Amino acid sequence: MEVITISVLYFIAVAIYFLPLPIPCKLALPVALLFIASFKLLPWQMTFAMFFSCLGDYMGAVGNFMGQMGAFALAHVFLILYFLSRYRLGVERRKYGRLSTRYKIAATILVLPLVIFALVKIFPHVPEGVMSCGVLIYALLISFMLWCALQQRSKVFALGGALFLASDMILAWNRFVEHIPHATYYILVPYFLSQWLLFIRSTKWWGRHMEKE
Repeated sequence: MEVITISVLYFIAVAIYFLPLPIPCKLALPVALLFIASFKLLPWQMTFAMFFSCLGDYMGAVGNFMGQMGAFALAHVFLILYFLSRYRLGVERRKYGRLSTRYKIAATILVLPLVIFALVKIFPHVPEGVMSCGVLIYALLISFMLWCALQQRSKVFALGGALFLASDMILAWNRFVEHIPHATYYILVPYFLSQWLLFIRSTKWWGRHMEKE
């Protein structure tokens, strides 16, 4: 019931964001709800991931792009730590043992073209200096996050990671390459959905009430 309640509140907060209401930093409100709920419902790595995602939203709301990128980079670090911990310490190790070569190859085939696309089509448009270094590091981190998500034998984790990366690639294209009409919707709809998918799949509720993937 707690997960269902927080999910309803989350999507209400998402809907409020898209309404023309003068609420300060309302971009950060949806994930802030997930962060608060994460103290009781999620592993510690995911709590930190939600915190830094919320911080990234706040930085985006106040127009601090470098702070936004840095916060989300840390969110990806903790997502990676969580995904890796599921094999080192959790049930996934008992079920599957080591990461299989088949999954490694499949994930690499899926992620590598996205990395190449970002480096060839987006990165040359990024201003040189600290910005370009930050964008490069961020691109590698989010790509590795998706690679790890694809190792989880979970369609929900895979979709959550893919939507997160898609949102950021659209944001980068809109910021550095060319303006995309109605970009806010293309960026934030997949982003908000990705955060919810990563949140709900990480809860104990999922294991109790949903079929095994």
